[in-house]
Amino acid sequence: MYLIKKVSEISGVSVRTLHHYDEIGLLSPQKKENGYRYYSDEDMSLLQMILFYKYLGFPLKQIKELLKREDSELLPHLRKQLLLMQAEKQRLLTLIDTLERTIASRERRTSMSVKEKFNGFTYQDNQKYKQAAIDLYGKKVIEEAVEKQKGKEQELTDGFNKIFFAFSDNMSKGISATAQENVRLAAELHEHLCKYSFDCPIDVFSSIGYGYVKNEEFKSNLDKFGEGTAQYVCDAIQKHVNENRK
Repeated sequence: MYLIKKVSEISGVSVRTLHHYDEIGLLSPQKKENGYRYYSDEDMSLLQMILFYKYLGFPLKQIKELLKREDSELLPHLRKQLLLMQAEKQRLLTLIDTLERTIASRERRTSMSVKEKFNGFTYQDNQKYKQAAIDLYGKKVIEEAVEKQKGKEQELTDGFNKIFFAFSDNMSKGISATAQENVRLAAELHEHLCKYSFDCPIDVFSSIGYGYVKNEEFKSNLDKFGEGTAQYVCDAIQKHVNENRK
């Protein structure tokens, strides 16, 4: 049996977070008459699974549902986690390879294709990113977009990567966000959204542009292409919108 302070030391999970897990019924250890929480070996195993699922991007509410299993089901549960972790391992290995080749190309002054530069980066399976989109644009719009994207996820991601890299490249060259090169890129982005996501009216596209800056999830993703990319793209989108409003 382990007291909560010891569990925190072993797992790296704060005492406050362990209290929260207990309050929401995710991980509730035994409580003695003295009020102390005592964690069993089984509790520690459950905490391990919680941490695996958190690492893989699952929200606490979903983890709670996943952990509602009989003891006999824990082994297949662990096997499922292993498959998910192996997929994550492969993604990280791909990213490491991309980074190594990027460093090598810089050192040797050789070029890489846009597709090579972003090999391993994905956005559609990011659960927080999807939830942010739902919060901004509504569940119906996002569900329709997800349905439209089925079987075309790689084309969608490659297209976004190509467009955002082009924006980043223009920004690094000191080209104004509202220059015609970027207005054309904004138009290309608009067409890409309409083709692979949903029929996006010009005013909605304007809102999406502002969302890239105001929403931290979107801003964080875009700024991976270079600090300030989110604002740069937003400004280009607004210029495109103003030129095409009826």
